[in-house]
Amino acid sequence: MAWAEQLCSSRETREDTLIVAGDVSDDLPTFRRTMELLTRAYAHVFFVPGNHDLWCRKAERDIRDSLGKLALLEGACAELGVHTQPACMGGVWVVPLLSWYHASWDREPDLPGATPIEKIMMDFHACTWSSVPGLSPADDSIARHMDSLNDPGTARVLAALDAAEAASGVRPPLITFSHFLPDQRLLPEKRMLHHPNLAKAVGSDPLAARIARLRPAAHVFGHTHFSWDAELDGVRYVQWPLGYPAEQRRRGRPAADWRPMLVYDGARGELTSPRACYWSSHYAAVRRTPWDLTPAPWVAA
Repeated sequence: MAWAEQLCSSRETREDTLIVAGDVSDDLPTFRRTMELLTRAYAHVFFVPGNHDLWCRKAERDIRDSLGKLALLEGACAELGVHTQPACMGGVWVVPLLSWYHASWDREPDLPGATPIEKIMMDFHACTWSSVPGLSPADDSIARHMDSLNDPGTARVLAALDAAEAASGVRPPLITFSHFLPDQRLLPEKRMLHHPNLAKAVGSDPLAARIARLRPAAHVFGHTHFSWDAELDGVRYVQWPLGYPAEQRRRGRPAADWRPMLVYDGARGELTSPRACYWSSHYAAVRRTPWDLTPAPWVAA
């Protein structure tokens, strides 16, 4: 909150559009206050929820499930003027994509003895899905349901893009964003992770298929807290996380000094130059070898 309050005091961003790729807060008053501050600091704010935003604490669980929480967040955003649906800003389409993870997205070899992800992540206790029969965290049903909520917006965007291209011969630029990951190449190999089974709770195949259909110039994502800037199959993928206080300390830079990353320069009409980020730079230089199950030194120590 202190970071958002500081950002709100700046006048440097008043003409900019901000993408918030989830995990603001599971507390509704905190969520609302944060988004109020961001709408003061930026001309336009776009948002998709992360897993933390959809947690239902004990006091909520008799009132709503995580889909009910989603409806509350979207209602608050509508009141505050925060975009949760696709919109064209200065000739650039910005498309929020709802998503959820499923374990079958992980197709890389497992590290023997790794702790099951259900014992690590709070989601399996704090997220509930009772309002829609048949939804279960044990399969891809939640991922498919969340993705289906994007259908009307995707149809509208594709129609607008086709019409613009037919009229001018040029397809308008498009930036999509989600909380979760579409491609496992955007996550370090399991041997690099303190929680190797993280891969079972970060990605979505329906999300990947939707991005392929939309063909964005760039896709912004969140969730894993790894800074990332890389091109895969003609799409630039960017994560630029604020992170937890402990993560900020490890970076050696306080949250007060962190600023959102410029992805698209409207004045120049183009994506900005890629940023050097630790893991994406690593994989630009070193081939990914997920079959190597030898824990990295910092994991084995």
